[in-house]
Amino acid sequence: MLPLVMIERLAGLDVFAIPFVASAGAVALAPAAPLVRPRAIALGYFVAALVSLAITTATGPSMYAAALAAAISIMLMALLKAPHVPAVAAAAVIGLNNPGIGYLLDPLLPAVASVIITALVIGRLLPKFNYPLSWR
Repeated sequence: MLPLVMIERLAGLDVFAIPFVASAGAVALAPAAPLVRPRAIALGYFVAALVSLAITTATGPSMYAAALAAAISIMLMALLKAPHVPAVAAAAVIGLNNPGIGYLLDPLLPAVASVIITALVIGRLLPKFNYPLSWR
């Protein structure tokens, strides 16, 4: 989680947000889980963001948009075999706020990259932290 804080403070990007912190925590606590594989994290967030941005663009931000975005994101992640639970929270947050297409570049891309890269580095440095067990 420290890399998220450092990116937020040094680069001024809004990456220290609940979904991304939850992703970092999930990787730290269960590095072997299918839900935290790099593909699941990256694809899960990308799908959730695109779906929720499309919905909120069409309907405006609301609890209904957030719920619909979360539900559709869950279905698509299941179909793609790339489930990542914190990405569902991101879909709901986007549905409530409609941050616009810029959300993909700030904070989504740097936050997801930070979580995955940090886990990969730690997986190489700590002998009992095997990450990832599989990319798929």
